[in-house]
Amino acid sequence: MNEIVKKNFFSFRILFCLLFSLLVFLSFRYHLIYDLEIKILISFIIIQFIIWSPLFLKKKKYLIFFYNIFFIILLNFILTPLFHLLTFDVPGRLPHYKIEKNYNSKFFEGMFYGKHVISSDYKGYRTNKKINYEKKNKNTLRIFTIGASTTEQGIIDDKKTWSSLLGKNLHTITDKNIEVINTGMAGLRAEHHYYTFKRIQKYKPDFVIFLLGINDWNRHIVKRDEKYLISNIEIKFDFKKSILPNFFGNINKQIKRKLFTKGNNTQTNLNKNVAAEVDPEAYLLPQINSLHKRDVVKKFTPKTVSDDYKYWLNLIMHECQKRKFNCMFLDQATAYSKNITNKLKTRLWMTPPGQEYTLSLDDLIFVSSLYNNWLKNETERNNINFCLLSNKIYPNTKYLTDDCHFSENGSKKVSEVVTDCLRVNLGF
Repeated sequence: MNEIVKKNFFSFRILFCLLFSLLVFLSFRYHLIYDLEIKILISFIIIQFIIWSPLFLKKKKYLIFFYNIFFIILLNFILTPLFHLLTFDVPGRLPHYKIEKNYNSKFFEGMFYGKHVISSDYKGYRTNKKINYEKKNKNTLRIFTIGASTTEQGIIDDKKTWSSLLGKNLHTITDKNIEVINTGMAGLRAEHHYYTFKRIQKYKPDFVIFLLGINDWNRHIVKRDEKYLISNIEIKFDFKKSILPNFFGNINKQIKRKLFTKGNNTQTNLNKNVAAEVDPEAYLLPQINSLHKRDVVKKFTPKTVSDDYKYWLNLIMHECQKRKFNCMFLDQATAYSKNITNKLKTRLWMTPPGQEYTLSLDDLIFVSSLYNNWLKNETERNNINFCLLSNKIYPNTKYLTDDCHFSENGSKKVSEVVTDCLRVNLGF
């Protein structure tokens, strides 16, 4: 009888180790195949060794040691989503930031006019008025706008962003105190927007408006050959997002900081964003006209949106439903159209950005339509408010300065479209 119990227990341990070993492989798989980092490979081998070692060790003192390490690895795996939620550093604007700009050159002629003041509050957000985040009275409607550069609008006056103009529009149709808090930051994707959404919930938003898409489809273009096997597990339990690599990574950073203090520049990405705001013309001039400047033209017509985008968008929508927030999604307005004007066509640069190749205009139209249509269908399927923006912003320099960023007139148009959508969808 004891032998049978021992055999059954041993079989159970083998099955458990096999299952856990497979899950660990999935948490490493993407990085093992596509990153080709030796430290990731070594970490994977060590963890697999620890998972299987207790099955074959006889000495009790070794067994106790390996079981403890096994438990730590198991805990590290299980707690990965929670740890990532608590520690993920979403890039944001500098707090108490303020610059003044005058648009006098021909580069932005007819798009921006005169003096612009660009600032942020102590949380790094752009707002239509001073906000007391810890307190909200009953007569206040607090609206958060979440997105990337097309929400942030980092080179346009505080009062001329579509978020701020939305607040102004709503003042004319309700007697409530309207607070609009723009959390946008250039370069962010759906993953960042999910964590931003989670973190602003404590400020009791009445409405949350999302404008997103182009950074996600550009990532899809660049990483077109990278595929997930079981996306939900691989994204949710990604080893690089877990406690152990972050713990040892932070130790490594501290050591490097001590050893290489001189010449260490931790502000590179931040400086890049600030430079783009201070002198957007200098930032854009080397990059524009990418459809003609880049010699290599690649083909890209995917069957559906990326697994990464699906995963994070579904989490955002689930959060809207679970928490019963009034959420509204805008699709991404772009210049990608058969009707694009020649002037605007020469200003395109996100085709995709930062690459030596470009897609054709036809493929850019295809990809942007694919993502916008998927978002529309998913919001409708989940009974979440959707606002069709893409067909209201015409592909010319009256509304757009490049692939997707709004001029002053474009910003005003966006605010009008969103105001109308709020009236229809939310009963204003």
